[in-house]
Amino acid sequence: MASIAASSEADWNAMRLREKELAAVKINAADVDIIANELELDKKVAERTLREHKGDAVAAIRHLLH
Repeated sequence: MASIAASSEADWNAMRLREKELAAVKINAADVDIIANELELDKKVAERTLREHKGDAVAAIRHLLH
């Protein structure tokens, strides 16, 4: 039981750390708008994908199209 709790806590901490890292990535608001409008996505999805690709719009679009 203790190992399950420890594993769950470790997963939670890793998720929080990942969210902090993504929040620190600088992105261009125009890139978010273009991706959201052209691919007909929610802006949150476009922003998240752009952050996951370190602000590289081309890589984010490629990821979304595959």
